[in-house]
Amino acid sequence: MNGRATIKDIAKDTGFSVTTVSLVLNGKAVKIPENTKLIIEKSAKKLNYRPNQLAISLVKKHSNTIGLIVSDINNVFFGAMAKGVEDFLYDNGYNLILCNTNDKHQGDLDYIKILADKGVDGIVYSMSVDTTLQKARVSTDLMKKNRIPFVMVDRYFKYLEVPVLRVNHIYGGYCATKHLLGLGHKKIACVTGPSCLQDSNDRLFGYKKALEESDIHYNQDLIIEGNYSWESGITAMKSMADKDFTAIFAFNDMMAYGVYNQAKKIGLNIPEDFSLVGYDDIFFSKMLEVPLTTVRQPVYELGKKAAEQLLQLINNKKMSAVNIIFQPELVIRKSTSSPDLQQ
Repeated sequence: MNGRATIKDIAKDTGFSVTTVSLVLNGKAVKIPENTKLIIEKSAKKLNYRPNQLAISLVKKHSNTIGLIVSDINNVFFGAMAKGVEDFLYDNGYNLILCNTNDKHQGDLDYIKILADKGVDGIVYSMSVDTTLQKARVSTDLMKKNRIPFVMVDRYFKYLEVPVLRVNHIYGGYCATKHLLGLGHKKIACVTGPSCLQDSNDRLFGYKKALEESDIHYNQDLIIEGNYSWESGITAMKSMADKDFTAIFAFNDMMAYGVYNQAKKIGLNIPEDFSLVGYDDIFFSKMLEVPLTTVRQPVYELGKKAAEQLLQLINNKKMSAVNIIFQPELVIRKSTSSPDLQQ
């Protein structure tokens, strides 16, 4: 037999009617003899029969499938988040469709439409890096128009009244800066994320707050805008060649890796020449030649909670502006030291 086995194939193999076979395989064979059930079940196993989930979902209007839209799967942050989402969904009988937008808002829109066409039950959504408030409204309105329950993760805008799970990035930025100030640093440079994103602005706010508490003037010249990529960390390090600093706070670990890499290329050592702090605590941060001091985001837990909230939303059939905030924590390793110890 060519192709996937159907109920008709089992009916032909056993000699029973399509209706009888269907009742048995769908667990509705109340008045059918046990011997008939056994024959049909044996045939289904022999022919490797598997139910057509698409047909089932059309009848039940429930696909047990969730879409996850992330901006850049090359970023280990999103890999860890996806693992949290997938593990929770698997334990609860749901499948996952992973969509990578390559940090393009148009990719967000394209995948929302694709997931709608596939009949997903809901979407976990992390916006692309080029998303503005206006673009975010277009994305969320598209999901609402298609009646798809969704939760947003990590990246958000204050004025979007949608369910969001995020990290307290103000506190995270504050902790990183306070750590460097506590070591004696006063000239702390920053490699930020895109200025259009709230998470980057929150980290910068925390940085400014820590400086203000220590009566240190905020120097715009020490602020370099990146885009959360490894390459933008390299570019930022190149642009700092003529700047006076003793420490760098990169707003994610990927950019910190770029800074680290470029520093080694030009003969600078960490922390002997300058201290370096990242943000995320992704897997490789503790494996660097000089392990990275960083702010740990509970990324895996964030993904699991996002999946849990989405399933609750699906079951309740009600949209609400849920706002769940996780607390980050500073992880101190060997990439930071007192400026007095620097060469």
